[in-house]
Formats: sequence, C-alpha cells, structure tokens
Amino acid sequence: MRHWRLSVLLLAALTLAVPQEAEAKMGRKKGPGGSGAMKEKNEPSPETLGAFSPIRSKLEHMRASGFVATGLTPVYPKDAECPEIDSPFASANRYDGSSRSSRFYHGYHGGADISVPEGTPILAVADGTVVKKKEGAFIGGIGLIVRHSPEDTGLPVWTFTEYKHLKALPALEIGQRVRMGEPIALAGKTGTTGGHYGPQGHSHLHLTVFYNATGEFEAFRFFVPIDGRWMDPVALFKAPPHDSHEIRKLPDQAKKVAIPYKTSDGRVVPEGTKVVWPFACEPE
Repeated sequence: MRHWRLSVLLLAALTLAVPQEAEAKMGRKKGPGGSGAMKEKNEPSPETLGAFSPIRSKLEHMRASGFVATGLTPVYPKDAECPEIDSPFASANRYDGSSRSSRFYHGYHGGADISVPEGTPILAVADGTVVKKKEGAFIGGIGLIVRHSPEDTGLPVWTFTEYKHLKALPALEIGQRVRMGEPIALAGKTGTTGGHYGPQGHSHLHLTVFYNATGEFEAFRFFVPIDGRWMDPVALFKAPPHDSHEIRKLPDQAKKVAIPYKTSDGRVVPEGTKVVWPFACEPE
C-alpha cells in the first residue's frame, strides 16, 4: 500500500549534501532584510536559556513559553494513508514507549516524531525561507529551519519549522525560498545512533515548531525565536489559538485537528490550503 520507496528513488536527487564548512558560514548569515532579520548575541538571557536550551532548560521557563502537552489529536484522512506521529509534543516517551532522557528538556519532547524509512522525502509544510542549517552527530543530527510569514501560512503569527535527523545536509541556500509541498530534505537517523537506539539508530523526522510576532530570531548553539514560544506541531494545522495553555482549555472535540496534505500524485487536500503534512500521503 505504501509507495514511499518509489518516492525516495524519484525524489532523492532533489536534496544533496553540501560541505560542512559552507554550512557553518551560511548558518551565521543574517536573515533577509527587514522584519525577521537575525540578531546576534554573545549570551542568551536566563529566561531564554531556561525556555529553549536543551540542556540548561528550566521547567518553569519551558512551561511559561508554551512547552506543555496540549491534548491536540491529528485526524488523518480516511481516503489516504499518511505517516503518523508516534511521539507527540511534550511527551515523556519515545515512539516505542521508552522514557526519554532527562538530560534534554527534563525528559520531555520538544517536537513531534514521525517514523519513516530512511530516505523518505520530507515536504515543506508551507511556503517559507531557509534561515538555518546545521550538521552534527549530537542531539538532532543534521537539521534545517524554515521561517514562514503570516502570508505564507495564513496564520496571524510568524512560524518556524525545524526538521531534524535528516539523512544529509540539503542543497538549499540560506535565504532561499521553498514552496509548500516541495521536497526539501530526506528523512534519516543522524543524531540517533548509539545510546537508546543503538548503532543502527532510528530513522524518523523530528518536527519542531516555534512562533512569534516579528519573525526575528537568534542562533546560539540552539535556535531562539525572539520573544517567541513553542507550538505543538499539530497546532500548525488549525486556526487560533496556538498558545499551548489556551489549547489545553479547549473542549475535547475542538482538539481534533484535520490534517491537510499532499498526495504522492501531486494533489493538495483540501484545495487552497497553505499548510500540508510534512510527508506525502498515499491515496487508498
């Protein structure tokens, strides 16, 4: 039923690695001029460290910035098969039910994991601009961050989508525009080998979403949206509110989120959507 392997063969050529040295230089560039330019600092504030640093985070700062479980439930299409989230935002467990390491974010999950075969094409969830790339064997492995304006998504805020554990560094330039549903990277297992997953690692996409009012950001050893907040990735596909604390107060029915998607044969469902699932869905 799944044709992901065929999709990999057809689309893998679209994402090629670039040298690590080039990535390091590009990662320090300022974002495109005007609103959303990157600001550089030597040291983040204690509140910023507490909210966004994987290792130096503090629970009170994490929670104040929206790093809390929301109860949102993705509703996948009945007439198509989509790779599904198997470890949700702010969960204390991995896809296999094991407990997460307390070393990072006090053992809570900073995104949503979707397990897929290595090499599966990852789609841009919306139009946007590449603002950061990183390469390393540490937490997250190879990663890519795309910034989306309100016009890109139809949402009233600027959003940032981060794609981790990529198979290779994408051949996308900092400042390059990408289109919704465009293949931008290949899923991989970088940053997962050793430790819990063993030498074989675990191929999946870790999708993180941040948001703020301006599109401005800073890049320390970790990414920070200026005056920004964490967003449950499922909230990206729904109307406001996007604040995790407000979402928690919604009735259960309002927490069911229909997932817009692009099919492997190129259809976008529903027509006119500005955001889609990060993987192509197979029509049944």
